[in-house]
Amino acid sequence: MKTPVAIFGRVSLDSMDFQRQISDLKKVADKLDYEVVSIITEKISGAKSNKERLGVQQLLEEARQGKFKKILCTEISRLGRSNTQTLCLLDELHQLGISIYFQDLNSETLNEKGEVSFQTEILTNLLSLFAKNERQTLISRIRSGMQQAKANNIHCGRPKNSSEKNDQFLSKYQKVVFGLKRGYSVRECVKLYDVSLGTVAKVKKVGNL
Repeated sequence: MKTPVAIFGRVSLDSMDFQRQISDLKKVADKLDYEVVSIITEKISGAKSNKERLGVQQLLEEARQGKFKKILCTEISRLGRSNTQTLCLLDELHQLGISIYFQDLNSETLNEKGEVSFQTEILTNLLSLFAKNERQTLISRIRSGMQQAKANNIHCGRPKNSSEKNDQFLSKYQKVVFGLKRGYSVRECVKLYDVSLGTVAKVKKVGNL
């Protein structure tokens, strides 16, 4: 029985074409004797969050349904250009037992035992370093914006005298809760789920994790 796989292609602009990606990956599937059961494409910037990308959401939904065992991509940038979002996507797919094959690397993210491969460990470590730099840049921009807002007497943050119930707070950070339950450290969750250190610490405290 052939292994069911999904092909995932992405381009950034409506004027661009992903047919070359699909054609190349179909040839890969034929060579490796895979059965292509789904072809998912999207035209959107890879810098967008996973939640904003309909193609990624369809990919995750079909993965949860067990429609395929592997995903074929021409390169990792097709999954996304935001390192933190890409790490989250890889982590979620791996939790579902889905391996991703990258054509340019000619390798998969999971080995035959379903474990993260050595190449993937190197790749994710590099992505984590890049994600850290992304986050530091973002924090710097946010702080600069907040300082400018305060200088203009504009209130930043949650409205004064407002409160939020614990269950409502935890429901907003379900992935962080899941990560902490899996044994990820606070700092690992910060990198994987692109949230602040304070937020993860609060989730850990409120959820008794």
